[in-house]
Amino acid sequence: MKVLVTVLLLILVLFFMNATKSDLKTRLLMTRECRGCDLENADLQQLDLEGVNLENANLKHANLHETNLNKANLKNANLQQTRLTEAQLQEVNFTNANLFEANLSQSNLEAAILEEANIINANLEKSIIKNANLRQALLTGSKLSNSNLEGANLEKADLSLYQELPTLLNRVNLKKANLKKTNLEGAWLVKSQLVEANLQEANLNYSNLKGANLAGANLKQSQLDYAILEQVNFCGTMMEDGAISLKGCSVQEIYDFSPINHRKHYSSRRRFH
Repeated sequence: MKVLVTVLLLILVLFFMNATKSDLKTRLLMTRECRGCDLENADLQQLDLEGVNLENANLKHANLHETNLNKANLKNANLQQTRLTEAQLQEVNFTNANLFEANLSQSNLEAAILEEANIINANLEKSIIKNANLRQALLTGSKLSNSNLEGANLEKADLSLYQELPTLLNRVNLKKANLKKTNLEGAWLVKSQLVEANLQEANLNYSNLKGANLAGANLKQSQLDYAILEQVNFCGTMMEDGAISLKGCSVQEIYDFSPINHRKHYSSRRRFH
């Protein structure tokens, strides 16, 4: 008899738990607000949640595939191992959010705020992260291959690697990105676009920059010990000692990034190596 009562109570508890999740989802859709809500494992895929307030919400393991969350507030939210593939995340506030091992592949994070967010081991492959704020974000072991980070702010962000899990930035667009004081030790940046990127005081020790384009970048006081620099374009790059490199400059253009001038010059006869 006691066993039967226990089983019935367990069924009732599970029933009300499910009802609560359903109620929270309904509340979210109707009021566009669910601060601090427990939506763990919730199925929210392909919904229009633009502008919703989910600050401090628990969305661990939730399914947000192809969901529209543009301009949503997810500050301090728990998105650990959450599925956000192909989601619309433009201008979302992820400040201090937990995105540990989240899947954000092929998502649109343009102009999103990810300041101080935990994005360790997350999958951001093929994502649009243009003009996003990733200042002081933790991106250790993250996958960023073929993503677009043009204009992103990664100042003081940590993109360093675990022992067997490198940060993958192959073919990533980091044009004009702010990577000042960033830890990129051991990162793979093969054929990445780092044109005019700010890498001042960055740690690039042991990184793989083969075929990368660093034209016009700022590498002043950066560390490049044991980095792979084969076929790198350093045209107009400010090197570690403050000198301007002409290595890789084409016949047509030479960059001048002196404190006074910030423009392209044109030549007609030489290629510099």
